[in-house]
Amino acid sequence: MNRSPDRLNLDHLKKQAKELIRLYRSRDAAVMARFRGALPAAAGHSDEAISSLQLRLHDAQSCIAREHGFASWPDLKRYVEVQIAAHHERTARVLHWAQLLYSGDVSGTVNRANPRVGLRMLADDPELVVSDPYLACAIGDENALRQATQADPSWVNRPGGPLQLPPLFAVAHSSLLRTEESRERLHRCAQWLIAAGADVNQHIYSRWPPGSLEKPDQRYPLSTLYGAAGSNHDPALTRLLLEAGADPNDGESLYHSLENPACTRLLLKHGARIAESNAIYRSIDLDDDTTLKLLLQHGGDPDEPARNPPLTDWGSPLAWAIYRRRPRHVKALLEAGADPSRTTAEGLSPYRLALQFGLSDAAALLRPQTGTPDIFDEERFVAACASGDEAEAHAIQARDPICRPRCLRRSSGCCPIWPRPAPTTS
Repeated sequence: MNRSPDRLNLDHLKKQAKELIRLYRSRDAAVMARFRGALPAAAGHSDEAISSLQLRLHDAQSCIAREHGFASWPDLKRYVEVQIAAHHERTARVLHWAQLLYSGDVSGTVNRANPRVGLRMLADDPELVVSDPYLACAIGDENALRQATQADPSWVNRPGGPLQLPPLFAVAHSSLLRTEESRERLHRCAQWLIAAGADVNQHIYSRWPPGSLEKPDQRYPLSTLYGAAGSNHDPALTRLLLEAGADPNDGESLYHSLENPACTRLLLKHGARIAESNAIYRSIDLDDDTTLKLLLQHGGDPDEPARNPPLTDWGSPLAWAIYRRRPRHVKALLEAGADPSRTTAEGLSPYRLALQFGLSDAAALLRPQTGTPDIFDEERFVAACASGDEAEAHAIQARDPICRPRCLRRSSGCCPIWPRPAPTTS
């Protein structure tokens, strides 16, 4: 397959995908071979087995993308769009490439960073980064940084390049930190810049709309540390910056680090404040309870008041954990001393809320905390209805018929066990 960027046209690629799936449905042997060679789901299978997969258009698109060296159709599509947008003007081309490497709050776009497409674009056009030390920061070219520093030592603290980024900031926020082939080079560049006198607290202001590259939003500063810990979740670079004096209380890093507990642990070790960071609530959004436990172990308040809606409607981390259906988080909060009597804005206790959400395990944890001697059949019935446990609901109703009309979800017609009766006519 010819991978020349000059031959890529999105309309033609879409037509190719449609033709590919048409030929697949006719069991064309050559097409079966293409799927076998490019699509992981078809690898090693016979033509008959591939036919039985009932592949669809998105599979044909994925096949074509992989034949062109991309991991997915969206990556190929993004690449072609960037190539078209910046085909003639080098300045525009460099800007589009930089916007692939940096997230929207840095680049001023509404797109996520896409390091894979950025690397492909650079492979097709290595001249993109020539003679620009700020672009060298993005890819981890230490030699270019050394040459720039020898020519002008002050540049290490001066913003520049197509996105007007300070050098160390440009290294820490480069999405190429997420790629194996670039990570170590970027780490070495960060070490070099710090040794050359770069301020570890370099920052910019957010360019995310309504901010922009031309007019950043001055309300939201973005630190170098945020790039390492909160955006790229890189523990090694996070440690390097913190040990060099980076401020862990930058308003962003702790909250956004939670997807990698190693980064969270480093920030807490270096004095990150949990209060008013919303980190407790954010940790409850995650399936794993590791970071919530970390925050609680480091003095996080299990009853921290919510600062923003919709969190304020729930009243406490405990209620939020129930709403998010996180029984392990409920247990962690209770063990840390969370108050089980704090009600929601509508006056519901966490115990009653757990029953309404069908979280029997959470309700069982909360019951001893509320002084309720045992869970009543009526409450078991509500929990069974809320969780869709038909067998349990019928068993409870058989021994206690009064439960049936009291199902809290039945009156709204959404109960899976006792649907609303059809209307009758007189």
